Amino acid sequence: MKISVALLAGVAMAVIAGLFLAWVGHGLGYPVLVFENWIITNALLALLAGICAAIFCWKAMPKLAEKQPVSVWDWIMIGIFALASTRAFFWLIYMDGDELKILSPNNLGDMSLHLGFIHWMAVTRHWWPASPILAGDPLRYPPGSDLFNSLLEVIGVPVTQGLLWCGIGGAALTGYALWRWGRTMALAALLFSGGFAGLSVLKWGDPKAITHFLSDEGFIGILKLLGDSDSVDEWKNIFLTLFVTQRSFLFALPAGLLLLAAWREENFGKFRRVILPLPIQALLLASMPLFSVHTALYLGVAMAGIAIFCPEGRIRFLKLAVCSWPIMAFLGWLVATGAGGPSAFHALGWSPGWMTDGTVQFWFWNFGIALPIGGILCILLLKKNASVEARAFVWPAAFIFISCLLIRFAPWPWDNMKLMLWSWIVITPYLWTELLVRRQPAVRAFVLILIFGSGAVTLEAGLDGRHGYELIKRSTLAQTAWVLRNVPNEAVIACAPEYNHPVLILGHPVAAGYEGHLWSHGLDYRGRLAMLNSVMMGEPGWRAKAKSLGISYIYWSDLEIARWPDSQLPWVHGPIPSLYSLDSD
Repeated sequence: MKISVALLAGVAMAVIAGLFLAWVGHGLGYPVLVFENWIITNALLALLAGICAAIFCWKAMPKLAEKQPVSVWDWIMIGIFALASTRAFFWLIYMDGDELKILSPNNLGDMSLHLGFIHWMAVTRHWWPASPILAGDPLRYPPGSDLFNSLLEVIGVPVTQGLLWCGIGGAALTGYALWRWGRTMALAALLFSGGFAGLSVLKWGDPKAITHFLSDEGFIGILKLLGDSDSVDEWKNIFLTLFVTQRSFLFALPAGLLLLAAWREENFGKFRRVILPLPIQALLLASMPLFSVHTALYLGVAMAGIAIFCPEGRIRFLKLAVCSWPIMAFLGWLVATGAGGPSAFHALGWSPGWMTDGTVQFWFWNFGIALPIGGILCILLLKKNASVEARAFVWPAAFIFISCLLIRFAPWPWDNMKLMLWSWIVITPYLWTELLVRRQPAVRAFVLILIFGSGAVTLEAGLDGRHGYELIKRSTLAQTAWVLRNVPNEAVIACAPEYNHPVLILGHPVAAGYEGHLWSHGLDYRGRLAMLNSVMMGEPGWRAKAKSLGISYIYWSDLEIARWPDSQLPWVHGPIPSLYSLDSD
């Protein structure tokens, strides 16, 4: 545990130091000191601060004398997790001839966004940074994971290599943290979620059907259950749709789970010992909003829940809250408002039913027996002799899950899964210890198959070797980089708002990016997108509109021709790709 916590603390410190140094020191790449052939940049200083923090935490943590036994089932699940993670992250982004490919269709939009953010934060000199996907807006997105990759890029690590390292490292830390928290059940909870939707693959015998199941639009009408209504899948397999695609969880999941495990040991363990000193807990907790605001919210509720059921730990939690919550609130404010811009919290809203289509089939199809068996567990914990530990963790988790079924925490209700996954992972181990462990082996096996069997099929199909989706051609990226070679890093470019536009992927700020990203981030973009369309159509007054949007260059390629075929701009019939400078007018 010492190594895992030390690595996570090092990442947290590097990100916090990088944010501070970039803000006060003109960007991550600013040369602080030049010594012969060595250039000391803010990024290098931030990484050195992270290394120092990791060493300090490793030395500060107490040595745990006893070793926890690993069962055969633990080893089996660890092996499956290792194989799944190897497949998912070694092929996270890879080259196939001239194509730059993504293994999962879920990751096409996400990966292009992350690539753009990484490149952008590596070069911008103005912090808190502007949003590269909407000119004139501040960045309102947790930058932690991408900022760490930007630090690596500045010191010379190729971005694809950095993504691979962070993916494999984060997966290893997550696997250990899952095992530490809930052994086999916790590992299975992440790997094999998804209700009964995996049955569609068995029914149709067509691996390509999984593409529709995994897509953001959901999988509709593959298998009819409980009647003639079509089933709609939204819960999905969280390993494939959240852990692999949402890079923040590479830090948030292991850090959050190790904090939960430490709190359990402190308040309910056999020895009631402190295994994570207060400064380390405060560092991991305080930095969490930079990676995942949802995880920070969940951990805050978990702290309150444990404090309610364990009076002896209230003083420790009070000290931790005093040390960490003010910083959490400040960093959360930075992320939500972009350091003072309009708040993104307007996305909160009453939305009963989550993503339901209004049918009973929806709940059966998406969650299988997980919801009823979880409800049974919550009711059984009402008994006087029920485990206080289970109450302290299960009931707050159930409260969060129910809240997600009633309240929208983001513009897109599906993003509530970033909170719901915590409820699922926290509750699942207690299904075993409080509900199943005393049952007959046949009953246990049957229930576990019902809970995890469909998700196992989904995982296998989602990691199938026949998948692979083109993100962009490498030649297109190289050609665009050449066209933009003399463009200042922070100059705003007008281009087609496509998720895989090379200008976006290369990290140049654009007038308006992909609409799916703008909408899901809660940005007020429609007026600027309408003005961009007017500019690119060459409508009367387009130059003045372009200036009002802060546009310095207009990029024109086959993507722009496809989106605006009737454009009246003066150069649309010339060679492509081309770049037009408004500053030369």
